[in-house]
Amino acid sequence: MELYLIRHGESEANANGTHSGWSPVNLTEKGRNQAAQARKHIEGIHFDRLFVSDILRTQQTADIIFPGVRRTFLPVAREINNTVMHGYNKEQMQAKYGDIYLECRRNFDYSPMGIDCESKAHLSGRAEELLDFATQMDENSRICVVTHAGFIMAVAGLVLGIDAHSQALLCNNASVSVFAFKYGMWRLKTWNLRPDQI
Repeated sequence: MELYLIRHGESEANANGTHSGWSPVNLTEKGRNQAAQARKHIEGIHFDRLFVSDILRTQQTADIIFPGVRRTFLPVAREINNTVMHGYNKEQMQAKYGDIYLECRRNFDYSPMGIDCESKAHLSGRAEELLDFATQMDENSRICVVTHAGFIMAVAGLVLGIDAHSQALLCNNASVSVFAFKYGMWRLKTWNLRPDQI
């Protein structure tokens, strides 16, 4: 079993340095180009199933990487829900909430702010749900999920047994990461293969 996780290309929120959460944010032109480049990493690879987070930027990325390919929307693979902060940048949030925002940002867990944000523990639970689901598929299956950085980091944290969000790990836009399940355990095969690494 191989699980390919592809992050969406650069979004307008990424370019502007603002939070987006589950909001319908479009890809930038750069993001569309990144997705087109990322497609080269998976040319010739057969995927038994394609899953896509139902958030707009991942749908747009999948349209470019997998044109015309049948997909299944997978809400469990959404980014962490901090939608209430949509459109606000780091400076605006710090001005409004002070140091607690910075602490939450460092921990990638905005739930302590008390403003209706998903906890990192809940995000990790969704990542575990995906891994459990994948292990129920045929052992020779290869599946792909077009998703978000926070979700990919949560999966990596479970597989590696670390708090991936607090480590110096990068998950670039339109990067490809690959996990394999064999002999009853998950392992990381490829991490953060960027679109410019062709």
